[in-house]
Amino acid sequence: MPPVCDRSLGIDVPREATPWSRRAVWCERIALCLSLLYLCVHTLPQAWRTLNTDFPNYYMAARLAHEGYDTSRMYEWSWIEREKDHRAIDIRVIGLLPITPFSTLMVWPLTGLAPLTAKHIWILVNLALLVPVGWMLRWMTGRHYRQIALAFTLCFPLYRNLLFGQFYVLLLFLIVAGCWSYLRGFHALAGALIALAAACKIFPALLFVFFLRRRDWRALAGGAVTAIAAAAISVAVFGWNVHRTYLREILPWALRGGGLEPYIPGASISSVLHYLFLSEPQWNPHPWHYSPLSYALLMCGLQMLALAPAILLLRGKEADRGRTLLEWSALLTASLADLRADAASYNFVLLVFPFCVLAAVLFQRKQYRWLTALVIAYLGIGFPLPIAQRVVGPAILLYVPRLPLTFALLLGIYVLLWREDRGEGISWDWTRYGLAAALAASLILNAVSTFRLERAVREEYKFRLPLQMQGFLNSSPQSTGAGVRYSAFTLTGYRLVTEGQGSVRFDPPSVAPFDDLSFASGHGHTWVERASSPRSQIVDLQQPSLPVIDDGREPRLSADGQSLGFLRDDHGRGQLMVRRSLESNANRDVALTPSRLNIYEASFVSEDEYAFSAVADGLPPEVYLTDATHKNSPIGLGESRYPAISPDGRWMAYSHLEQGMWNLWLRDQGTGVTRRIGNVPCNQVQASWEADSKTIVYGTDCGRSVWFTAVARRRVIP
Repeated sequence: MPPVCDRSLGIDVPREATPWSRRAVWCERIALCLSLLYLCVHTLPQAWRTLNTDFPNYYMAARLAHEGYDTSRMYEWSWIEREKDHRAIDIRVIGLLPITPFSTLMVWPLTGLAPLTAKHIWILVNLALLVPVGWMLRWMTGRHYRQIALAFTLCFPLYRNLLFGQFYVLLLFLIVAGCWSYLRGFHALAGALIALAAACKIFPALLFVFFLRRRDWRALAGGAVTAIAAAAISVAVFGWNVHRTYLREILPWALRGGGLEPYIPGASISSVLHYLFLSEPQWNPHPWHYSPLSYALLMCGLQMLALAPAILLLRGKEADRGRTLLEWSALLTASLADLRADAASYNFVLLVFPFCVLAAVLFQRKQYRWLTALVIAYLGIGFPLPIAQRVVGPAILLYVPRLPLTFALLLGIYVLLWREDRGEGISWDWTRYGLAAALAASLILNAVSTFRLERAVREEYKFRLPLQMQGFLNSSPQSTGAGVRYSAFTLTGYRLVTEGQGSVRFDPPSVAPFDDLSFASGHGHTWVERASSPRSQIVDLQQPSLPVIDDGREPRLSADGQSLGFLRDDHGRGQLMVRRSLESNANRDVALTPSRLNIYEASFVSEDEYAFSAVADGLPPEVYLTDATHKNSPIGLGESRYPAISPDGRWMAYSHLEQGMWNLWLRDQGTGVTRRIGNVPCNQVQASWEADSKTIVYGTDCGRSVWFTAVARRRVIP
């Protein structure tokens, strides 16, 4: 059989990939058939019949925007859960952290369909995208289609993508198409495609370093224009407030490993080091060696070890196709190695691209032992392993091999790039020395900042309550005198929990088909918001015979126990309501705030005394107070939320936003003087007062993930 030209690397390779023997070709065919059989018989049917996370997250956000809802609070766990319950979407829990708003627009065309039907179409779209990805990889690497298909079907993260309805097949398409476009000379298109990928998942933005190093102004211009357009579309659909929340409150946490629970050792540097060196009273009470300094040094050092060679080995001038493919592979693999705590297995479907590139190089160089090692590493990185239990110390890496194997793969790419430079006699120029100096300075500054932050957040631990319930999120805590009551986010939904004197009680005792998202207690009553389809209902647990408040959330019992304040939503915009004379049969609900205000939460003492946080005309939320004339006026506290008026009416606790963090403040209601309660680089929210009007309980995510709050108690009045 005559040879064919490998257009990407410029050498002649026989079509049947000699020196592979006929036996090796048959082994490839058998492996491909078996893996396709597994895909068709196991993965696709399971993905087809269930709404696994994470597709409902994207679908829910896009559907809310499509229905004209105010989505400014869609990143709040209980808010998005409530909207999911109202639509009877068949999944227990839902959340958007740390998804970008723009990425959810990819499923916008499917929001008119039922959720499971929409997922069916999304799966078919993902499978269809594999065809152009395979064609472009064939063009770039010169490998046989059979081998490209085998790289897909041996990629276990691909199965997770299909099962969860995840996003990374589309991301793989954008990145591969960007590289293909660059090699074909369509540089502006390449920049635009990478900008789209970065708008969906932030980390592909690292590929712009390639364009900067090559001084490719067309690619950079295409990327800039596309990024601006994507941002404009996203703001037009979702509004500015949710983007402000994402940029100021969510993205900084995600960049430092706090987007999702960081103490589960997995594929990221951050998660392993959190598990080894940082404590958290509930999630990681006994680390191997508690040391914020060790964490900061190793975290920043390993990140730089992963990223710096990928940047320094980039050539500042045009190179051949083989070199370009290796440089893109280095940047992409480095971004995966540097992923923060949310480095789930499905992220690594992107390794199909560097795997195909490296396999092509090793085939052509006849380095079959290294090719075997590459295949083993590729399978090991993607293979789903259960999370190790009762393993401490660095031995955890033996049970979560994805991170060391990713580093090994990255090292192999760096060795190939370095040897190629040496072989061509290319030496460092002043730009590389300048980059090295800038990276070293960044390492030092980042290590110092990380150490200070991790040490500071743990100052909050002295106020934490030692709860027995290990919820991901314990929200809206209230004192019960002998204990504390809160709404706990678990894998079975949101449940009302009461802890005190060594006991834990659930209301209701068994798992229910609804979510208990908020509550109010006092005067022998506990009013609970139970979210289900088609709307939430507020019921009294102690007296079920009392009238139910339909279409209400976040109940607040008046000081005399005779009326109930609550919020009622209209397309995501809240309005403060009151129900008078709770035990009367002639109940009616009265609005206390105008419809022009979007009420987030409220503190309700009586119809003549209440406070609430609200958004007006797209501005940031701020706290309002009322008086006997019902004149609802902002009181000049800046960007503030979660007001809580003390039982004696003298004080108001609230949370104020500074540098992306909600910290507790206190206001003297008589004089209007304010003072700070907390000063920590994390969030303190949802304060409520104890009966003495001197002590508060509140939610804090210090040492945890953003808005995954635990419960704390603090005396704020001497």
